[in-house]
Amino acid sequence: MTPGVPAAPTDAAPPRAFAQGTGVLLQTVGVILFLSSCCVCSLSSWWQPLQDHGQTLGAIQSGQPIGGSWRDLAQRPREAGYTLTVVFGTVGGLGMAVFGLGLQAERRRAGVAAFATTTLLLVILIFAGVLLWHGGATWAARGLHALLTLIVALLAGFTWVAMRQVLANPPPADIDIVPPGVKIPYSFYHEDSPEVRLTKELANRRARLEAEKQDIDRLEQELNDRKDDQPS
Repeated sequence: MTPGVPAAPTDAAPPRAFAQGTGVLLQTVGVILFLSSCCVCSLSSWWQPLQDHGQTLGAIQSGQPIGGSWRDLAQRPREAGYTLTVVFGTVGGLGMAVFGLGLQAERRRAGVAAFATTTLLLVILIFAGVLLWHGGATWAARGLHALLTLIVALLAGFTWVAMRQVLANPPPADIDIVPPGVKIPYSFYHEDSPEVRLTKELANRRARLEAEKQDIDRLEQELNDRKDDQPS
């Protein structure tokens, strides 16, 4: 080793380790957000009462949209804030899970897509928060919405750093190409397909039969030699 020159580290971190870690975080938060938003959808009747049979029939006869319209929703900012939070929480959670998987798998476009998803979701949540505060939502709803907005804001910061890391050091173009000579296992339990396993089994049995046949021929030849050596 040359004096004065430090040795290169042998256990250096991967060039996109932070981006991959951000992908795992996005998947976790995205799945939780998606499932929780789907569960909240079943409670939508708490802030938007369902129409009875008479109201539905009257809306159909008068040509009005069933369940209200966007104009009616705009006149009720609290309900609009709830709707934006639930709807885009579901879509945004699914998007974060998908693009988080792309970051973990080192896809080139996943960094930009993840940052765009979290940023757009953050903007929508801020707008929904303004509606919730202006519409007089409960303090529990405001607190949960503020917590969700804070989490998405932190994720937007993480995805910004991850996007810069991926753009500065993009993955190889042939990252998905299997190198020559690498054997891909057929399944978790067997490396070969059923046809290949059957072919190998037949070859092994033929080899054993051939070895047994040669052994039988050898014994038969020994027996014939002993008969020839006996005096007549």
